[in-house]
Amino acid sequence: MALRSTRSSRKGLPRIRVLTDANERAVLSCGADPASLPYLVPKLTHKNLLIEDVRLYAANIIKQSMLSIGGDAAVHRNAISGRVETSDCLIMGDLRHYRRLVEKLKAQPGLEPIAEAIEEQVFQEPQGLLLKLCSRDYRWEKTPIIMGILNVTPDSFSDGGLWRDPVRALDHALEMVEQGADVIDIGGESSRPGAGTVDDEEEASRVVPVIRKLASRISVPISIDTRKASVAESAVEAGACIINDISSLSHDPRMLDVARRTGVGLILMHMRGTPQTMQDETSYQDIIREIYAYLEARMNFCLDMGIDPLSILVDPGIGFGKDVEGNLRIIRRISEFRSLGMPVVLGHSRKSFIGSVLDAPSSERQRGTDALSAWSIIQGIDVLRVHDVVSTRQVRDMLLAIEASA
Repeated sequence: MALRSTRSSRKGLPRIRVLTDANERAVLSCGADPASLPYLVPKLTHKNLLIEDVRLYAANIIKQSMLSIGGDAAVHRNAISGRVETSDCLIMGDLRHYRRLVEKLKAQPGLEPIAEAIEEQVFQEPQGLLLKLCSRDYRWEKTPIIMGILNVTPDSFSDGGLWRDPVRALDHALEMVEQGADVIDIGGESSRPGAGTVDDEEEASRVVPVIRKLASRISVPISIDTRKASVAESAVEAGACIINDISSLSHDPRMLDVARRTGVGLILMHMRGTPQTMQDETSYQDIIREIYAYLEARMNFCLDMGIDPLSILVDPGIGFGKDVEGNLRIIRRISEFRSLGMPVVLGHSRKSFIGSVLDAPSSERQRGTDALSAWSIIQGIDVLRVHDVVSTRQVRDMLLAIEASA
């Protein structure tokens, strides 16, 4: 391991700093001509962009185009010889390179869609969050928004039984809203690994009375955490406007009809199998690529079926068919799921992989949860689904204050 040089060893050398977020101010502080900003500032931001399964002629054009403007792209070693049919294409450059690449690709017949996709990924920065829920627009200027968890179940892994009483559940939900929750997510069936199923009538009896009373008291959206169409339908009638379906509408074929008819928001999550079987198979060839492909397929299915794109969110499914290393890899690369073009939800709060890393029971995992929240906020996550609203809000607001100080 290389040792960091000490102050004494640098005596007589120029003062050198690594700038973490060089910007216009840093350029001007050097005494540069303000007229040079349009040329210099784009060079400060470097981005790596992966395009999957590109046809060979397109991959070779991208490679040669980037080389001609001072950037680069990695393609399959057999792309030039034609011994493969397609190639992934990893593009490496700063904003200036991407701008010029887009111009070149738009001039190539048939490559306009790739140019538009690059332009969308590189140059369109999201501003806040807009969702269309039951025909109503909800806007948040500050992101990530915080989704407070309310489990009205006897057996959830972290708080099972605490809020089973409807009066206590209502009080806790109101408390979370007062603490700063932007959404309340209510579930009546535990989805922890190995959890048993609950029949539709029992699940509805747990959640619907709480939703009905809560909807008359708060203005923030209410989400119903369920795989069952009948439960979702009753919940929406009671006042919920988001369906958080861990099966991505694959468990109950009627769920799509409920979603289309009511115009609710949909959270599509990645999971293998069911809560009873999901931890039986946790190995992946490429976990990020496989989850991304699954979410993209479910998202496109919903779009093809007429779901409003402003009503769809995606969740990579932390803890659902993943081992410790897999969960950590998802967190580390969580920003990649933003390329789907939909808001990304992260449900990591107090989960067992945190306990495995920190050797901590569920009651002592809040610090680990906060660390993951902080990392994900820096990566640009849109929604944090958590048990402790106060702690998460403080982490978020502190990081946003730091960001605003630039």
